[in-house]
Amino acid sequence: MEQGHKKPYSYAQQMTNNSTNENCFNFNGRLQSLTANSAQVFDLIVIGGGITGAGICLDASSRGLSTLLIEKNDFASGTSSRSTKLIHGGLRYLKSLEFGLVRTVGKERAILYKNAPHLIIPQNLILPIYKNGNFRKWQLRIALALYDFLAGVQKNEKMKILSIDEALVKEPLLKKNELQGAGIYSEYRTDDARLTLEIIKTSLNYGSFAYNYIEATSIRKENEKFIVSTKDYIYDKSFVFTAKQVVNATGPWTDDLRKINHLNSNQKICLSKGVHIVLKHKDFPLKKPVYFDALENRMCFAIPRNNCTYVGTTDTIYTNSNKQEPRATISDIQYIIDSINNSFNIPNKITPQNIISSWTGLRPLIYQKNKQTKELSRKDELIIDNNNMISIAGGKLTGYRIMAKKTTDLVCEKIGIDIKCQSQRIKLSSSNTITIENLSERKKNCIKKLFELSLTEKEAENLFHTYGHFTHDIIDLFQSNNYKNIIEAEALFCLKNESTYSLVDFFLRRTSKLHYSPEKINTQINLVLPIFSTYLKLTKEKEKKLLEELRNHQIILTKFQK
Repeated sequence: MEQGHKKPYSYAQQMTNNSTNENCFNFNGRLQSLTANSAQVFDLIVIGGGITGAGICLDASSRGLSTLLIEKNDFASGTSSRSTKLIHGGLRYLKSLEFGLVRTVGKERAILYKNAPHLIIPQNLILPIYKNGNFRKWQLRIALALYDFLAGVQKNEKMKILSIDEALVKEPLLKKNELQGAGIYSEYRTDDARLTLEIIKTSLNYGSFAYNYIEATSIRKENEKFIVSTKDYIYDKSFVFTAKQVVNATGPWTDDLRKINHLNSNQKICLSKGVHIVLKHKDFPLKKPVYFDALENRMCFAIPRNNCTYVGTTDTIYTNSNKQEPRATISDIQYIIDSINNSFNIPNKITPQNIISSWTGLRPLIYQKNKQTKELSRKDELIIDNNNMISIAGGKLTGYRIMAKKTTDLVCEKIGIDIKCQSQRIKLSSSNTITIENLSERKKNCIKKLFELSLTEKEAENLFHTYGHFTHDIIDLFQSNNYKNIIEAEALFCLKNESTYSLVDFFLRRTSKLHYSPEKINTQINLVLPIFSTYLKLTKEKEKKLLEELRNHQIILTKFQK
């Protein structure tokens, strides 16, 4: 049975379509949904559930294309949960004269902020100027002015150059020796994993289907259709899906998927490893986000968040075969620690013992012969293989929507339809009732309700910025189930609405608790495991497996390789 493409959805149609496709995100309806969709012919199958695949899925489905997305692990489990978690224009790309990239992603920041204001949070970053640093004062003044112009920064967010005294008032931890002032400029912070998930959830409202833990094992062409064989790891079953077009959006696995399917085997992807560490705020009591001179003539970010400060990133070539769980090395960690201690006046020097968590991600960059990873462009590239499968590689978190538009334009061309992109106007599902104008009021009302449930202001604020208007659904679950702790309601919400199948899914990618409050995990496990067990119908053996997986992941985040 061929689904065929439809006319683009209006916003009203999108809202009424929500219940049609939600079964694929719910354990109780997943098997039925998979079985039904194996009998369909889709316009498009997207392989890869990171930010790029999510963006393509939303763009395509909002144009009316029948769209299926599959991901072999959890959504955003690769690169898209391991970034610096900034929606930024890439100030450093001015140094490599990539003006077009800065202009493009700068404009995308504004679009993202409008469409998800609770999830895209404005940040004023400080860039200190030192005598022999990466920027001279006059260079920074020109660079930031150019950055504001190219990125289309709003008047109230324009850059400023601070004196030495002004810089130290803004951030007292800056080292005074050879400090010549600082620049302050506007960026945005996000939760990359949640952004990815919200994009996918929004695409369901436009008629798409999306499944995690289902791997594409082979792709073949038959009667001008793509036949994609898959393995579902939730039910341990195989399914075959059919589509007019397939897009490979697997990031670090781009070349692997191409080679497995006997396509053009020439290498296109080079992997760069980026490491971040998380410190308790009391150990690194940063007031403001800082973009600072690191060692080896590089730059690093230090970002206060959730009573912590995280710092990164490294940029080294990665050739290890383990792409799913790349590990930070002791030298990676020491580089970041030495950079912190060299740039900030911290009463007690940072040591590896201060690290409470970390993450390590792989950037899929377009390979260029004889170039180091730091020299490679962050531009994206479309690859068309000999069976007409499209691969999209490279790019940045901030530019995901433009990458999706370019890819979906090509998909539409290949299947012979002409429907324009409308994703710039699509609000993400958790922001349907939230605008930039009413954000403060909605946030205040939500915090007030959470106060009544004994949450602190900081806890309430974090919950709102995580779930947006769905925070009210969590409050309802808390009250209707007579829970004692809000995390129980969070767990049930994620199980019912966010395709959550493991404790790692929940504690790492749905809530980020494994990064910012790992000391609370042991207590919280006892609260959420019974809810997982009941909803997912877990055996004792499966419960044990989920606990072991979580413990192993805790080790990965805190124990580093030689």
